[in-house]
Amino acid sequence: MRFSKTVYILFTYAFLAYQQPMQAQEKYRSAYTEIENANWHEIMSDSGQDDWTEHWFVDGHKATLKNTPDGMFYAAGPIEGDHASHSVLWSRESFQGDLKLEFEFTRLDTVSRFVCIVYLYATGFGPEPYVEDISEWNEHRQIPYMSTYFDHMNLLHISYAAFDNKIETGEDSAYIRARRYPRALFKGRFDGMELDPDYAAVGLFKPGIPHHVTVIKHGETMYMNVSNSEEERLYHWDLTQVPNLDTGRIGLRHMWQRAGLYKNIKVSQLKGTELP
Repeated sequence: MRFSKTVYILFTYAFLAYQQPMQAQEKYRSAYTEIENANWHEIMSDSGQDDWTEHWFVDGHKATLKNTPDGMFYAAGPIEGDHASHSVLWSRESFQGDLKLEFEFTRLDTVSRFVCIVYLYATGFGPEPYVEDISEWNEHRQIPYMSTYFDHMNLLHISYAAFDNKIETGEDSAYIRARRYPRALFKGRFDGMELDPDYAAVGLFKPGIPHHVTVIKHGETMYMNVSNSEEERLYHWDLTQVPNLDTGRIGLRHMWQRAGLYKNIKVSQLKGTELP
């Protein structure tokens, strides 16, 4: 069988798009392993089996949260296009300094669109009433418009189990993407919030498959390591491309129709500023 030049070029681009992120993972693996094994001190732990309100509060009155023996069931509202069907689960505690966030996530929805998000170091950016302590303006987020967060919060964002919002492109379109809010830091441009690089996540976060997720922010570097019973992948961002953050709350956002099971959520803080 003979292939046209166009098919050959497309195949080459696809191969390189797959290879480059894999090479980047290997490049940063040793640095990640060193920091992951550093002197971390656990400061919050939630098995997912006990009352979720002990550690969390929620934005969005259509969210469903239920503790079970298998972990915490967390689902956004059911209606696509209904902003009240978004939801965010916020830590009651605010954290400071280098952090490690770990959790086991099992996707329970079958919608190959929309996103789940980890928020780190979230505080209000202003103006009034969007003050630094986000718990003081909960009432402004009971309909959790995405724009409220884009424009009025200071935070780091990582999309996981994430898909295009508009096109049903299937499981192989999953991606991992980091952002820095608010838009005002980037002249109001939505695309300005994206951190390089973007990553494909082909094969990850399929429904019913438990994944162990570790997010580490150390100085001006951020990692997300994702593993399941068959593979492990590492994602890396250089934070010198955006203003630094080191204080605020942790959040877990589900867009409408997204649902998952969370267990063994742990937050740890690095003791001291130097690696061993």
